[in-house]
Amino acid sequence: MSNSLKTQDKIKHTYTKDMLIRSIVDACHKDMGTVRSVYNALEENIARLLSSATPDADVSIRLFEGITLDSTFVPEKTKVNNLTGKVITSASKIKPKANITRSYRNKLTTHNK
Repeated sequence: MSNSLKTQDKIKHTYTKDMLIRSIVDACHKDMGTVRSVYNALEENIARLLSSATPDADVSIRLFEGITLDSTFVPEKTKVNNLTGKVITSASKIKPKANITRSYRNKLTTHNK
C-alpha cells in the first residue's frame, strides 16, 4: 500500500455556518447577534443577486479577492427523446458556479506551510 491516503481514508473538516460565525466573533471581538445578522444579510444578498440573472445579463459577484460566484441564465430548451419520440421541454433555470483563482489557490498552499 502506498504512503498516500486513499480518498475514503482522509478526514474531512466541515465548517458550519455557526462555526464560521463563532470564529468571526472571536477574531473581531463583536457580539454574536451582530455577526450573525451580518452573515445572514450577506447570504440573503448573495442569493438575491445570483437569482437576478436574466437572458440579457449574467451576474458575477467577487465575494473575496480570488473567489467569484457567477450566475448564468439558461433558457428553456425543447428536445425530442430519441427512444420515445416525445417532445421534452426543460424549464429555464439559473446556473450558479464558483471560481477560485490560481493566486488564491497558491495563497492556500502558502498558509498550509
